Amino acid sequence: MKNIIYILVSLILFSCASRQVQVSKVDIKKDSVTEVKSLVKTIDIKQKTDSTNVSTVIDNSEIIITPIDSCKEIIVEGKSYKNVILRIKKSKINTLYVNNKKESNTIQKDSLGITKTKTSERVIGKTKDIDKKASYWWIIWLIVLIIILYLTWRNRRLLL
Repeated sequence: MKNIIYILVSLILFSCASRQVQVSKVDIKKDSVTEVKSLVKTIDIKQKTDSTNVSTVIDNSEIIITPIDSCKEIIVEGKSYKNVILRIKKSKINTLYVNNKKESNTIQKDSLGITKTKTSERVIGKTKDIDKKASYWWIIWLIVLIIILYLTWRNRRLLL
């Protein structure tokens, strides 16, 4: 009876092989939105220069020569005059008109557009790894079976 209990306990405690299953699920979702805004540059330069310069030079010179004695001659600038009141009138007018006109227009426009990009990516994966190790318990079972058969053959009179 004691031997039968040992046999049953040994059957319960021993197993065939171990198998490990590892399942991993991967769900990757990538969304990306790219927006590029444009810039508008406007450079507007207006330069106007208008200068007018009027220069007038007036030179009036008037010389009146009257002799003290009218009997004598008067020599003025290499000319001789007799009994005369000499009146020399010189008038000189110079007018200078200068007009400077400069005009400059610079208009520069730079513009960029708007670009929108939307990208979505989804990756679903499932991996299953099975790790089964080799089991050498069958050799022990074979030895236990041989021992049981030997013990039953040896004690066949007690069992029957």
